Amino acid sequence: FLAPDAVRRCSSLHMAGEEVDVKNLAPNQKKAPQMSQSLPFMNCNPMLNGAMAGDVGFDPLGLAKNQEDLNFYREAEIKHARLAMLAAAGWPISELFDKKIAFVFGMTPVLDAANRVPSVLNGGMGKISPFYWAGCVVVAAAVDVYGLSQVTKKEGYFAGNLGFDPFGLNPKDEEGKKRMQLAEIKNGRLAMIAITAFAAQEFVSHVAIIDQTPFFFKPIWQVLSDLAAAQEFVSHVAIIDQTPFFFKPIWQVLSDLAESNSGYSMPPVVDAPAVLEAVTAPINAAVTDAAAAATSSADAIPAAAVDAVTAVSPPVEAVSPAAVQAVTAVSPPAAVSPPIDDAELVAAKKRILELETRLNSIGALTR
Repeated sequence: FLAPDAVRRCSSLHMAGEEVDVKNLAPNQKKAPQMSQSLPFMNCNPMLNGAMAGDVGFDPLGLAKNQEDLNFYREAEIKHARLAMLAAAGWPISELFDKKIAFVFGMTPVLDAANRVPSVLNGGMGKISPFYWAGCVVVAAAVDVYGLSQVTKKEGYFAGNLGFDPFGLNPKDEEGKKRMQLAEIKNGRLAMIAITAFAAQEFVSHVAIIDQTPFFFKPIWQVLSDLAAAQEFVSHVAIIDQTPFFFKPIWQVLSDLAESNSGYSMPPVVDAPAVLEAVTAPINAAVTDAAAAATSSADAIPAAAVDAVTAVSPPVEAVSPAAVQAVTAVSPPAAVSPPIDDAELVAAKKRILELETRLNSIGALTR
């Protein structure tokens, strides 16, 4: 009998003097596809193996078919990222200083009335000189040619490695270099989103970025000064009176509060009858003056008329009795109307005029 081995081990098979490894005889098993780190519900593109900085498996359309495609897209991404970082910084800077620089050099500012920079959505692109656009094309072409030359000449080249480090900020160790590359690509991706948001916000709101979020672009004292001026304009109350605890000694504030007994006193509310009386008082005075003038003129008219009639027509005694009898025989006696009191007529007209005036004033107040 042979004693069994205490522990079974994978041993090599010996066939005709040849040693064959047992583990190599097992069938090859495919590795399960990894899930994307950025999109956990999707499979990760096999080309995205995490070797590049900022690689989180984001390729939902599967554009990277091979390593050459992946390098091409990374070159495009790093170029757009760097350009977006420059634009995200230059956009608010131009809104802050364009008019000041133009004033110094006697030039026309390119900002519009709302202090917005020219863009495809904002308009105003025609204000930019064609020589500027030509210069941008020349500089971009030169950078691209230089980058292509570095691909073939520099050993260990990676996307965006142009050797531009005038201040020596790039670390010397490999871990530091990877950290710097990761920071650049993350800030570049954020800048691409930011510059798109800048253009969309100004197009929708018609307000400059520096005025939408002034805390990010202006000194804090200037922002607080502008806010205080705007608040005083709306409330018509000085800032030091709105928040006295911040600007006055505490004993002065407490003394003011004790005198008022209720904190801050509201401006007195004008009662509606008082307003109506203030409006109708001058109207009543004008009506009274007009009525008095009419009464005096009415009193003056009969005396003048009597004098004129007396001067023109002969006295009744001068008419012969025969003429009186003839007139009496021809025409019947006229009906005599009762006498009218002139004072009552003037008073009635005055009252009517007063009522009409008050009705008109009330109608004007209710409009």
